[in-house]
Amino acid sequence: GDARRRACLQAHAGAALVLRLWSRPHYRAPTFADDCAANLRNVALPGTGVPLSVFARSRRAARLFLTHGLPLACLLEAGRRAAAAWWTGDAAALCGAAGVRELFRRFLLAPDDWCTLWRLNCNLAAWHAGVTRDEGYAMEDKLAFLRACEGAGVPVSPSIDAPRVVVKHRNEEGGLGFKSYANARHGGDWIVQPWLCNSKEVRELLPEGAPLSTCRVITASEHGMRDGPGETPRPRALSCVWRAGRAGAETDHTSVLFDVDLDSATIIGGTANAHWYKLGLKGLTLRAPLRSPTFAAHPDTDRDLRGVRIPGLEGARDLVESAHARLLPGVPLVGWDLALTEQAGSCLLEVNLSCNFFKGTFDKERYFDYLYGWMTRLEELERRAVAAG
Repeated sequence: GDARRRACLQAHAGAALVLRLWSRPHYRAPTFADDCAANLRNVALPGTGVPLSVFARSRRAARLFLTHGLPLACLLEAGRRAAAAWWTGDAAALCGAAGVRELFRRFLLAPDDWCTLWRLNCNLAAWHAGVTRDEGYAMEDKLAFLRACEGAGVPVSPSIDAPRVVVKHRNEEGGLGFKSYANARHGGDWIVQPWLCNSKEVRELLPEGAPLSTCRVITASEHGMRDGPGETPRPRALSCVWRAGRAGAETDHTSVLFDVDLDSATIIGGTANAHWYKLGLKGLTLRAPLRSPTFAAHPDTDRDLRGVRIPGLEGARDLVESAHARLLPGVPLVGWDLALTEQAGSCLLEVNLSCNFFKGTFDKERYFDYLYGWMTRLEELERRAVAAG
């Protein structure tokens, strides 16, 4: 049934595949293990304070975490939830050991927290890139993405073409307060862009001093999933989250994550995942570590944003679906960072191919079926490659 299929998907894509890919080359790192170590160093299981990158130091450590550490964490959280229900007298929700067993099974074999979904997307991208060698993964390079958008006429954030730029303090002397940057367009490392601010309409929804607050839209493509003739369906948007920046923040990485209905461009509700980024002693807690806070209002303005329309977002679905089809149709999942700006209108900033839903709402059953289809397809393609020698 569906529950068994979901459990099989989690065991394969969420655990076994990690060990299978461990030493293989990764599209943005020397190996899959290196990518895990780099991207998990600021993430911890809530309540532990231990960065998950600790378990990416070796294949043995990763295996130990997947076979013992993660099941233990799921069991402890199931027990904590059952105890909390008993303490509050919520016998209808959980009843003794049966409740613990069901929660343990769900946390281990059918989790749907944002981090699990993110890692499933990462594992799919890594395996797909290795098997298919699709050139679309080059778009992870921000300069390659900018040039591809410009060549295809896709709205993208503007950049400066000068070979080098200098930034210096208006008053300091003697070579102090001086910085020089070589432009990536001319062989350097830095993409040089003008500063963009939120559109007037978006600024009205945010506190004073909020950073550029982008929307993360996820699209899915079925290009290459099946053999034989027939037209491949157009990539489809799965979810949209508006990252409403906090007052005084440098970027929208410090934000409230507002779920958005993409068709109507209206805000549904807000949440956050900052408790997954608490490391060390400040991350240790026994109080509902996995539960995310919810927001009706932006905490810096106290304005209730539920049902509010985000002006300028109406054409986002067509923009990202069209961009996926034109720029990188062979990549299964793409996370688009879309900005609604005063200077450049609606434009794309970059793509994320090991993408994060940021707790957005989407059809999860359809998503898990999609993942299952890709896992089956990649297994078949890899088997063919091995047979061909």
